Amino acid sequence: MCGRGYAGWRGELMAGLQVIEIFDSLQGEGFWTGVPMTFVRLAGCNAPELGLGCVRWCDTPDSWAPESGAEMEPAEILDRAHFPRVCLTGGEPLLQTEGIVALVAEARYRGIKVHLETNGTVEPPAAAARPGPPGEPQAGADTLFDWAVVSPKPPDYLIAQGWDGLIDELKLVADERLEAATAERLAARHPGAIVCIQPVWERGPGPEGRRPPEGRRPPGGSSEARAVRLVMEHPEWRLSLQTHKYLGNR
Repeated sequence: MCGRGYAGWRGELMAGLQVIEIFDSLQGEGFWTGVPMTFVRLAGCNAPELGLGCVRWCDTPDSWAPESGAEMEPAEILDRAHFPRVCLTGGEPLLQTEGIVALVAEARYRGIKVHLETNGTVEPPAAAARPGPPGEPQAGADTLFDWAVVSPKPPDYLIAQGWDGLIDELKLVADERLEAATAERLAARHPGAIVCIQPVWERGPGPEGRRPPEGRRPPGGSSEARAVRLVMEHPEWRLSLQTHKYLGNR
């Protein structure tokens, strides 16, 4: 790796990604709530194959099929990034690891920060292709993503071992399967992660189910009550609300 120019790395790493959509919005969940980002939704999800409980309340089932959307090159994707932060979401983005590594390399060259949202079942990419921009030292194994959100799903809430020490934000959805002991176990295993507890969004009567009913409060109070109780009992955690849905944003 020594002596290899960054332009060379960018050339080697060109790999396409199957993209469902690219759009600008405010981050609606977790630690970065309210911050403008360009969202890149990638095709393909392993939740149905693995039998993960999130398939019951997933709000983006159109992203599950790996052949959905259109193939795009990293440079083409980033040309449509209008903000200094890009959030990779899905589906499960890391099913397209090779393309993601290429996109991160291109993003670093352009000075764009890359956030990742993953269910944690796929090992994070190896450190082999993580160079920084020209004049900066090579990035280490823990710096591929500028922010990594891991949201493990029921029934087993499994997170691949390679994520140990690399999770910035641990997001847990407070459906009926989430127990305090499970959340505590995950938080203890990943002590450097910010723990966000998020209620399940029950679709309201608005367009595509994205707008809340009157009073700007979605149904599903039991999930909300469970999330609030968990946070109140663990004051080092925080409540995450899907504010983009309250606002009718994407």
